[in-house]
Amino acid sequence: MKKTKLDKFSKKSLDFLVKAGKQKHPDWLEKNKIEYEEVLKAPFITLAKEIKAKLKPLAPSYHFPSTGLARIKRPDFKVIGGQPQFKDWISMIASKPSATRFESNPHLFFGLFPNENQKILLAGGLWQPTSSQTRKIRYAISQNSEPFHQLFKDSKFMSSFKKGFSLDNQAIRTPKGFSEDQPDLEWIRLKNFVVMKEFSIKQFSSPKFSDLVIADFTQALRLNKLLENALMSGCNQPGKAKSLQRLNHIQRHH
Repeated sequence: MKKTKLDKFSKKSLDFLVKAGKQKHPDWLEKNKIEYEEVLKAPFITLAKEIKAKLKPLAPSYHFPSTGLARIKRPDFKVIGGQPQFKDWISMIASKPSATRFESNPHLFFGLFPNENQKILLAGGLWQPTSSQTRKIRYAISQNSEPFHQLFKDSKFMSSFKKGFSLDNQAIRTPKGFSEDQPDLEWIRLKNFVVMKEFSIKQFSSPKFSDLVIADFTQALRLNKLLENALMSGCNQPGKAKSLQRLNHIQRHH
Protein backbone atom coordinates (compact mmCIF):
# COMPACT_ATOMS: atom_id res chain seq x y z
CA MET A 1 0.00 0.00 0.00
CA LYS A 2 1.38 3.38 -1.00
CA LYS A 3 2.14 5.66 1.91
CA THR A 4 0.51 9.07 2.10
CA LYS A 5 2.20 12.30 3.12
CA LEU A 6 0.93 11.81 6.67
CA ASP A 7 2.63 8.41 6.90
CA LYS A 8 6.14 9.64 6.14
CA PHE A 9 8.81 11.11 8.34
CA SER A 10 11.04 13.89 7.05
CA LYS A 11 13.57 16.36 8.35
CA LYS A 12 10.57 18.47 9.31
CA SER A 13 9.79 15.85 11.96
CA LEU A 14 13.13 16.52 13.65
CA ASP A 15 12.89 20.27 13.15
CA PHE A 16 9.51 20.32 14.87
CA LEU A 17 10.97 18.60 17.95
CA VAL A 18 13.83 21.09 18.11
CA LYS A 19 11.32 23.94 17.91
CA ALA A 20 9.06 22.34 20.53
CA GLY A 21 11.86 22.09 23.05
CA LYS A 22 12.34 25.86 22.97
CA GLN A 23 8.73 26.80 23.69
CA LYS A 24 7.62 28.31 27.00
CA HIS A 25 3.90 28.83 26.42
CA PRO A 26 1.65 25.85 27.25
CA ASP A 27 -0.77 26.64 24.40
CA TRP A 28 1.96 26.48 21.72
CA LEU A 29 1.22 22.89 20.76
CA GLU A 30 -2.49 23.53 20.32
CA LYS A 31 -1.71 26.44 18.02
CA ASN A 32 0.61 24.21 15.98
CA LYS A 33 -1.56 21.10 16.13
CA ILE A 34 -1.89 20.62 12.37
CA GLU A 35 1.87 20.68 11.82
CA TYR A 36 2.44 18.44 14.85
CA GLU A 37 0.03 15.79 13.62
CA GLU A 38 1.29 15.92 10.04
CA VAL A 39 5.06 15.81 10.53
CA LEU A 40 5.38 13.92 13.82
CA LYS A 41 2.38 12.24 15.39
CA ALA A 42 0.85 10.59 12.31
CA PRO A 43 4.07 9.04 10.95
CA PHE A 44 5.14 7.92 14.44
CA ILE A 45 1.82 6.18 15.10
CA THR A 46 1.87 4.62 11.63
CA LEU A 47 5.35 3.25 12.31
CA ALA A 48 4.27 1.84 15.68
CA LYS A 49 1.28 0.10 14.10
CA GLU A 50 3.38 -1.45 11.35
CA ILE A 51 5.97 -2.66 13.87
CA LYS A 52 3.27 -4.30 15.96
CA ALA A 53 1.60 -5.94 12.95
CA LYS A 54 4.86 -7.45 11.70
CA LEU A 55 6.58 -8.34 14.96
CA LYS A 56 3.74 -9.46 17.23
CA PRO A 57 3.67 -12.91 15.54
CA LEU A 58 7.43 -13.21 16.18
CA ALA A 59 7.22 -11.93 19.76
CA PRO A 60 3.70 -12.71 20.98
CA SER A 61 4.55 -12.05 24.64
CA TYR A 62 5.88 -8.55 23.93
CA HIS A 63 3.85 -5.45 24.70
CA PHE A 64 3.91 -3.07 21.75
CA PRO A 65 2.76 0.46 22.65
CA SER A 66 -0.42 1.79 21.10
CA THR A 67 -1.29 4.76 23.35
CA GLY A 68 0.61 7.87 24.36
CA LEU A 69 2.76 7.73 21.23
CA ALA A 70 4.52 10.93 20.12
CA ARG A 71 3.33 12.75 23.23
CA ILE A 72 5.60 15.74 23.78
CA LYS A 73 3.70 17.92 26.27
CA ARG A 74 5.06 17.40 29.76
CA PRO A 75 2.77 17.08 32.81
CA ASP A 76 2.33 20.26 34.84
CA PHE A 77 4.20 18.89 37.84
CA LYS A 78 7.34 18.37 35.72
CA VAL A 79 7.10 21.87 34.30
CA ILE A 80 6.69 23.28 37.81
CA GLY A 81 9.74 21.26 38.75
CA GLY A 82 11.79 23.14 36.19
CA GLN A 83 11.54 21.06 33.03
CA PRO A 84 10.57 22.64 29.67
CA GLN A 85 6.94 22.66 28.56
CA PHE A 86 7.63 20.23 25.70
CA LYS A 87 10.08 17.42 25.07
CA ASP A 88 12.55 17.77 22.22
CA TRP A 89 12.60 13.99 21.71
CA ILE A 90 10.21 11.05 21.40
CA SER A 91 10.67 7.30 21.69
CA MET A 92 8.92 3.96 21.90
CA ILE A 93 9.83 0.74 23.70
CA ALA A 94 8.51 -2.80 23.21
CA SER A 95 9.29 -5.65 25.59
CA LYS A 96 7.82 -8.43 27.65
CA PRO A 97 6.02 -7.06 30.73
CA SER A 98 8.31 -6.94 33.75
CA ALA A 99 7.63 -9.10 36.78
CA THR A 100 8.59 -6.20 39.07
CA ARG A 101 8.93 -2.46 38.66
CA PHE A 102 12.59 -2.70 39.61
CA GLU A 103 13.70 -4.80 36.63
CA SER A 104 13.26 -4.35 32.89
CA ASN A 105 13.30 -7.08 30.29
CA PRO A 106 15.34 -7.05 27.07
CA HIS A 107 13.57 -4.64 24.77
CA LEU A 108 13.30 -2.97 21.38
CA PHE A 109 13.85 0.78 21.32
CA PHE A 110 13.34 3.50 18.73
CA GLY A 111 13.79 7.20 19.33
CA LEU A 112 14.27 10.60 17.73
CA PHE A 113 16.83 12.88 19.37
CA PRO A 114 17.37 15.84 17.03
CA ASN A 115 19.38 17.85 19.56
CA GLU A 116 21.92 15.02 19.81
CA ASN A 117 23.48 15.32 16.35
CA GLN A 118 20.16 14.67 14.60
CA LYS A 119 20.19 11.18 16.08
CA ILE A 120 17.61 8.69 14.78
CA LEU A 121 18.32 5.73 16.99
CA LEU A 122 17.27 2.09 17.10
CA ALA A 123 18.44 -0.38 19.74
CA GLY A 124 17.85 -3.82 21.16
CA GLY A 125 19.02 -5.65 24.27
CA LEU A 126 18.98 -4.74 27.95
CA TRP A 127 19.63 -1.17 29.05
CA GLN A 128 20.45 -0.40 32.69
CA PRO A 129 20.03 -3.92 34.07
CA THR A 130 19.88 -4.40 37.83
CA SER A 131 22.97 -5.71 39.61
CA SER A 132 21.32 -9.14 39.78
CA GLN A 133 20.60 -9.15 36.03
CA THR A 134 24.12 -7.94 35.28
CA ARG A 135 25.62 -10.78 37.32
CA LYS A 136 23.48 -13.34 35.53
CA ILE A 137 24.39 -12.12 32.05
CA ARG A 138 28.08 -11.79 32.86
CA TYR A 139 28.13 -15.28 34.30
CA ALA A 140 26.30 -16.73 31.30
CA ILE A 141 28.79 -15.09 28.93
CA SER A 142 31.72 -16.38 30.96
CA GLN A 143 30.37 -19.92 30.83
CA ASN A 144 29.40 -20.01 27.16
CA SER A 145 29.76 -16.96 24.94
CA GLU A 146 29.58 -18.94 21.71
CA PRO A 147 25.87 -18.21 21.04
CA PHE A 148 26.67 -14.48 21.15
CA HIS A 149 29.72 -14.89 18.91
CA GLN A 150 27.68 -16.88 16.39
CA LEU A 151 24.91 -14.31 16.38
CA PHE A 152 27.27 -11.37 15.92
CA LYS A 153 28.96 -13.16 12.98
CA ASP A 154 25.65 -14.00 11.30
CA SER A 155 25.31 -12.11 8.00
CA LYS A 156 21.70 -11.03 8.58
CA PHE A 157 22.47 -9.80 12.07
CA MET A 158 25.58 -7.99 10.85
CA SER A 159 23.55 -6.23 8.18
CA SER A 160 21.64 -4.57 11.01
CA PHE A 161 24.25 -4.33 13.76
CA LYS A 162 27.81 -4.54 12.44
CA LYS A 163 29.64 -4.11 15.75
CA GLY A 164 27.71 -6.41 18.07
CA PHE A 165 27.44 -5.16 21.65
CA SER A 166 27.93 -1.43 22.10
CA LEU A 167 31.10 -1.04 24.18
CA ASP A 168 30.47 2.56 25.22
CA ASN A 169 29.61 1.85 28.86
CA GLN A 170 32.02 -0.51 30.60
CA ALA A 171 33.19 -0.95 34.16
CA ILE A 172 36.65 0.55 34.69
CA ARG A 173 37.80 -2.44 36.71
CA THR A 174 37.28 -6.11 36.02
CA PRO A 175 34.16 -7.22 37.94
CA LYS A 176 34.75 -9.29 41.05
CA GLY A 177 34.93 -13.02 40.38
CA PHE A 178 36.54 -12.62 36.94
CA SER A 179 40.21 -12.64 36.01
CA GLU A 180 42.08 -10.15 33.83
CA ASP A 181 42.65 -12.84 31.20
CA GLN A 182 38.98 -13.81 31.15
CA PRO A 183 37.81 -14.48 27.57
CA ASP A 184 35.39 -11.83 26.28
CA LEU A 185 36.40 -9.53 29.12
CA GLU A 186 35.13 -6.46 27.23
CA TRP A 187 31.66 -8.02 27.33
CA ILE A 188 32.03 -9.04 30.98
CA ARG A 189 32.77 -5.40 31.84
CA LEU A 190 29.64 -4.08 30.14
CA LYS A 191 27.04 -2.23 32.19
CA ASN A 192 24.50 -2.34 29.36
CA PHE A 193 24.02 -5.24 26.96
CA VAL A 194 22.71 -3.50 23.87
CA VAL A 195 23.18 -3.19 20.13
CA MET A 196 22.51 0.16 18.48
CA LYS A 197 22.08 1.65 15.06
CA GLU A 198 21.64 5.16 13.71
CA PHE A 199 19.70 6.04 10.56
CA SER A 200 20.49 8.76 8.06
CA ILE A 201 18.00 11.46 7.15
CA LYS A 202 17.71 9.84 3.72
CA GLN A 203 16.69 6.50 5.26
CA PHE A 204 14.40 8.25 7.75
CA SER A 205 12.57 10.07 4.96
CA SER A 206 12.17 7.00 2.76
CA PRO A 207 8.71 5.45 2.19
CA LYS A 208 10.38 2.15 3.10
CA PHE A 209 11.68 3.35 6.47
CA SER A 210 9.30 1.12 8.43
CA ASP A 211 10.66 -1.90 6.52
CA LEU A 212 14.18 -0.99 7.64
CA VAL A 213 13.11 -0.64 11.27
CA ILE A 214 11.20 -3.92 11.24
CA ALA A 215 14.14 -5.76 9.67
CA ASP A 216 16.50 -4.45 12.36
CA PHE A 217 14.07 -5.19 15.18
CA THR A 218 13.68 -8.73 13.85
CA GLN A 219 17.41 -9.23 14.31
CA ALA A 220 17.40 -7.51 17.70
CA LEU A 221 14.82 -10.04 18.89
CA ARG A 222 17.45 -12.74 18.38
CA LEU A 223 19.79 -11.00 20.81
CA ASN A 224 16.95 -10.43 23.26
CA LYS A 225 16.25 -14.17 23.25
CA LEU A 226 19.88 -14.93 24.18
CA LEU A 227 19.73 -12.39 26.99
CA GLU A 228 16.43 -13.82 28.23
CA ASN A 229 18.02 -17.28 28.32
CA ALA A 230 20.96 -15.86 30.28
CA LEU A 231 18.63 -14.25 32.79
CA MET A 232 16.72 -17.49 33.26
CA SER A 233 19.74 -19.76 33.57
CA GLY A 234 22.47 -17.45 34.86
CA CYS A 235 23.90 -17.80 38.35
CA ASN A 236 22.52 -15.31 40.85
CA GLN A 237 24.68 -16.45 43.75
CA PRO A 238 27.83 -14.27 43.80
CA GLY A 239 29.74 -16.68 46.02
CA LYS A 240 28.99 -19.62 43.78
CA ALA A 241 29.82 -17.65 40.64
CA LYS A 242 33.16 -16.55 42.09
CA SER A 243 34.05 -20.11 43.08
CA LEU A 244 33.28 -21.40 39.61
CA GLN A 245 35.29 -18.58 38.05
CA ARG A 246 38.31 -19.43 40.24
CA LEU A 247 38.01 -23.09 39.26
CA ASN A 248 37.88 -22.19 35.56
CA HIS A 249 40.92 -19.94 36.00
CA ILE A 250 42.91 -22.73 37.69
CA GLN A 251 41.95 -25.22 35.00
CA ARG A 252 43.10 -22.88 32.22
CA HIS A 253 46.51 -22.43 33.83
CA HIS A 254 47.29 -26.03 34.82
